[in-house]
Amino acid sequence: MKGKKSLFALGVAGAMIVALTGCSSGTSADTPSGTSADTSSGSSAGSSSGTSGGTSGGTDEHVDLTMTIWGSDVDKKVYTERLALAQKALPNITVKLVQISDNYDTKLQTMIAGGQSPDVIMTAEAVNVLSSKGQLEDLGPALQKRGIDPVATFGEGSVKTYSTSGHLWGVPDRAGAMVLYYNKDLFDKAGVAYPDGTWDWQQFRDAAKKLTVSANGKTTTWGYAAGDWWPWYMTWMYQNGGRILDDNGKPVVNSPENVEALTFYNDMVLKDHSAPSPQDYADAGLKNGQPDPLFAQGKLAMETTGFWNIASLSDATFKWGVAPLWHGKDKAVPAFGSALAVSSQSKHKEAAEDLVAFLTSDEGETPIATSGLDIPSNLKLLKSDTFLKAPWNKGGIDLGAFTDSAESIYSPPLVPEWNQIQKAFTDGMDATWKGQASVADGLSKVQSTLEGIFK
Repeated sequence: MKGKKSLFALGVAGAMIVALTGCSSGTSADTPSGTSADTSSGSSAGSSSGTSGGTSGGTDEHVDLTMTIWGSDVDKKVYTERLALAQKALPNITVKLVQISDNYDTKLQTMIAGGQSPDVIMTAEAVNVLSSKGQLEDLGPALQKRGIDPVATFGEGSVKTYSTSGHLWGVPDRAGAMVLYYNKDLFDKAGVAYPDGTWDWQQFRDAAKKLTVSANGKTTTWGYAAGDWWPWYMTWMYQNGGRILDDNGKPVVNSPENVEALTFYNDMVLKDHSAPSPQDYADAGLKNGQPDPLFAQGKLAMETTGFWNIASLSDATFKWGVAPLWHGKDKAVPAFGSALAVSSQSKHKEAAEDLVAFLTSDEGETPIATSGLDIPSNLKLLKSDTFLKAPWNKGGIDLGAFTDSAESIYSPPLVPEWNQIQKAFTDGMDATWKGQASVADGLSKVQSTLEGIFK
């Protein structure tokens, strides 16, 4: 998901990947769609030991594949290293890695429209834009053929994110759950026990109140902060049994469950004043929903954010930690990640499926974990010391918070109209976040907009 926050811990990776060396055989000059590097990849017939799934074995015929990714030079280094591992697993496959660093989805569609689709496609929020146009292969049968159970391997939430109507359009590759970052110094000063993932809503709210500090009528430290970004407000909705779309694809955003959830959430801002309002953000020179800088400045006791925030805290002057989120009626955790898909235009679908199966195995994702680039989607790897005790984690961060959260990830409705859904919330809830309209009124506006979209 390449939305308001980057999917990738670019700063983390930049700081932690120094020891890695490039494995490509060479990189070409920049092309209109990015940069490319030819990299041979593969395994002998069958899977390598230690992987969570096998490959089909393929044929003896040599196959050339193209794979597209987005991201920085750091991403490219890690993916090149992964393809070098694949070289040992799939010796009959050569992969041309094409990095598209900006306007990824637009340039990808241009390639597809011109009959030059890559065989393997990195995708995220646009997965169902692609699948709705018949541009992706259903990879469910491919995984089944190779003895890979997707839910057991990646978790139900991650699989649902890239699925519709029983079809798996992308295999989860990176799946970083968002967690609760907390300032240990502020907790100690307030005499509040550290969060551990067991809090319910009221316990969380009570802690946020106790952690809020005011002086001369002005808040100097907030207990919690979020804003108008979907992972923050939708999490409350999903934890309360709410939905955005029902099983028939119809909008249900103004349900009693959602009204109750967002009223609770908004009351922390408008009644408790334990979380900054849009005006508080503006006074701090920030947009509504930029808690990371406040946390880094020591002005915030808790925030919900992702793996990417670790790098920004490398020079923090306070002690901090991470914990799983609180829970409501249900456990529901937002996540940011990406998947690997196979183009329906590929002339070598079997080989492309072999490559995807290997890259998303615990062996194929190991460079993601050891470099600190991101959170691997493969649960076996995520629960192993390879990730939990990764060499880049010099500060001893308890990465178990990410592991413990992985199987509680919820899937937002990544339908082709996903961007329109987000805009409907931004427009419809603006007055609500500012205290100028009730939650019920705001959600009714969103509902009306979405009913016009999902006719």
